[in-house]
Amino acid sequence: MTTLYLCAAGNPEGVRLALTVNDADQRWDRIVLLDDDPAKHGCEIMGVPVVGPFAALADHKAGDEAVNLVARSTTGRDKARAKIESYGIPLTSLVAPSVDIRGANLGRAVTIYAGGVISALSTVRDHSVVFTQAVLGHGATLGAGAVLAPGAVVNARVRVGDRAYIGSNASVLPDLEVGKDATVSACSAVLFDVPAGCTALGVPAEVMGVSAPPAFSAPAQSHGNGQSADATAFQAAVKAVFAEILDDPSIGSDENFFNAGGNSMLALKMKNMLSDRLRVSVSIVDIFRFPRADQLASHLFPGAGIPSRPTRAALRLSRRHAHS
Repeated sequence: MTTLYLCAAGNPEGVRLALTVNDADQRWDRIVLLDDDPAKHGCEIMGVPVVGPFAALADHKAGDEAVNLVARSTTGRDKARAKIESYGIPLTSLVAPSVDIRGANLGRAVTIYAGGVISALSTVRDHSVVFTQAVLGHGATLGAGAVLAPGAVVNARVRVGDRAYIGSNASVLPDLEVGKDATVSACSAVLFDVPAGCTALGVPAEVMGVSAPPAFSAPAQSHGNGQSADATAFQAAVKAVFAEILDDPSIGSDENFFNAGGNSMLALKMKNMLSDRLRVSVSIVDIFRFPRADQLASHLFPGAGIPSRPTRAALRLSRRHAHS
């Protein structure tokens, strides 16, 4: 009896894809889910049970295969891949039978959902994902471990680097290059190359580098004896917002919002929360440019429209976080 292990239980579309593929060619006798969250064990998704953690792969038999369904971030996906491979089980591809892949070059362990478009002479490298309604143009290359989110359009001859992430409904114009570990945010329109490790955001997209701005430092004493304390309290209030949005009271001021689980939607929520609670003028681009609490606080305070002292709401938020 051969088993397909679907690794990660948060992707019902992946489960449906596996069932559809198996209905078409009967590759496996059994399909099960694995997840390292104990709360999911014993649950079912579309009739497929969650039978244990990733460590259950240690008991795999000859002929068994695994699929990595982690795709929320390319960093998380790459870590999951390495963990799965450490158990010696082969990773396999899932390609919806309805997808036309003639004239395309597919690597190992790729996942392509129904409705995805893989154009002629394009290349999908190992471990990459093409979600539903995403388009890989003719002659384009999707790098190893990269993800095309739903509705993303990578036009002709674009070169997408390894572990890059192209967000939902984003578009990359022909002949451009998106570097390794780069991110194109949802609904963005990329008109220029995106360097490795950078984020492109907006219409037209603004490219933001990953080099870290200086960490938070107290304002010069010429602003008054109380200013340094005010700046420290403001930084603590910004950190408290990070903690609330990410549901992680232990997050440090020097931790990257996106590495800690943040995404575009949570960044928008944080922008609104900062504006409402702290009475600061902050843009969504600021959060991508300054993804750490200390960096963002240093950028926002002191500055135009910022009161000389943090608002009462800021101080209350800071005190509440300090005692959480």
